[in-house]
Amino acid sequence: MKKLIKISALALMVVLTMTGCKKSYTITVKSNNAEWGTVTGSGSYKDGETATISAIPTQGYYFNCWNDGNTENPRKIVVSGNAEFIATFSDTPGGGGGTANALEVSGSISANTTWPDRGAGVDYIVDGHFYVEGNALLTIEPGVTIMFSGVDGAIIVEENAGLRMVGTADNPITLTGPTNNQNPGAWDRVEVTSNRNDNQFEYVNFVNGGSGDQVLYVSGKLSMKHCNINYSQSNGAVLGYEGVFTAFENNSLQHVSGYPLVLNTHEKVNCLGTGNTYNTSPNYNQTFNMIMIDDYWLDEDNVTATYTNQGIPYYLRDGINVDGNAVMRVNAGVEFVFAYDKEMVVGENALIQVDGTSAQPVVFRGFENENGFWDGIDVDAERSTNGGSYLNHCQILNAGNDIDDAALSTDEETRLVLNNVAISGSDGYGMKISIPVDWDTDQYSFSNYHVSATGLNFSGCASGNIYESNKDQVFSSWPGNKKLAKR
Repeated sequence: MKKLIKISALALMVVLTMTGCKKSYTITVKSNNAEWGTVTGSGSYKDGETATISAIPTQGYYFNCWNDGNTENPRKIVVSGNAEFIATFSDTPGGGGGTANALEVSGSISANTTWPDRGAGVDYIVDGHFYVEGNALLTIEPGVTIMFSGVDGAIIVEENAGLRMVGTADNPITLTGPTNNQNPGAWDRVEVTSNRNDNQFEYVNFVNGGSGDQVLYVSGKLSMKHCNINYSQSNGAVLGYEGVFTAFENNSLQHVSGYPLVLNTHEKVNCLGTGNTYNTSPNYNQTFNMIMIDDYWLDEDNVTATYTNQGIPYYLRDGINVDGNAVMRVNAGVEFVFAYDKEMVVGENALIQVDGTSAQPVVFRGFENENGFWDGIDVDAERSTNGGSYLNHCQILNAGNDIDDAALSTDEETRLVLNNVAISGSDGYGMKISIPVDWDTDQYSFSNYHVSATGLNFSGCASGNIYESNKDQVFSSWPGNKKLAKR
């Protein structure tokens, strides 16, 4: 009898196990743009349980569909396995949503063409690379949504053609990837190679592009205002060697995995206007949140490159050599970041003019916060014309890797005025100077020396603050116009 009771109890436990312990699965619900809308419904659910997911658009934005094309909201799902659902929000009604009434385009055009707003969720579907050829001008009107069918989707404006995309604040133009791939890198790029004055982008949203090297490549001429590049898998915009922004104002380059903006020469800094913002989200990739300048030389005849404060640093991956009679002018608040072992050199006929302020100093630093990470600044400028060379209110950090083992180096012929310059973290000296010497008297000839300094400050310089090379002396502060003894 006891044995029978044991067997019955065991059978009951098996039945309870089989009927009461169902497998659980994870449902993940995401938004394609957290600023445009939020979602609910993520969690762990038992097999066969019904989950309810919801998409809640932010005021002024719209829910279009889920990543599998379903438009129900709220939506009920019978759980049978792990699954992910992405809500697609847009800043235009229906943008990025249904494609039933879209016009499919491919290949090329060679005559003037206008793409009007068709009133559909998606107005045009571009398949592969679409070329604007000959002397054609493609005009895209406000409110149009263009969907690229895959990762090779692109619009390429050839040498003599033009592209005019001018939306409005209320009816922007949107370029996006396919409905079932609302992820960064869902399409490739827009490329402008022509120098036409009617290349104009205003209120254009580039969403989820960058399957190649960038979302926008400009090797021609383009006016770009009030445009957004969001969720790029690579760089945001690249201004090529022959490229010019005739205007670049009030643009937003956000959630970009690479650099928000790349300039292929230093002179391109003159193209940057005001009101631009770059990767402001603290939860997104900040490592590359810099304007990358992919060049070493600034040496064009009679060129003045003015570096304005764009709110993020300029990354000098190859350093910079200011040569010829070029002028490097730097506005208050600008920050330069140097790659490892790179340098800044200012040639004898060039000028450097740094206009920092006490509230907004100009900063020169290494990519890593490590003493001696980069070489430093070598100023050989001898010009006294056009205001001469000067550094006002600036900081030189973590240099001294190589250039005479000093963060800031000058020579006998240098003409330079230093005002409130702070040098710290040099792996060598803070500054290297060369004061002319009257060797008959063994005295410094200050009347023939044209480097002056006020408010010079040093900290953490491994070999000492100031090294004078002609008499091999080291000083803790600026020597001044007087007889000096070795420290």
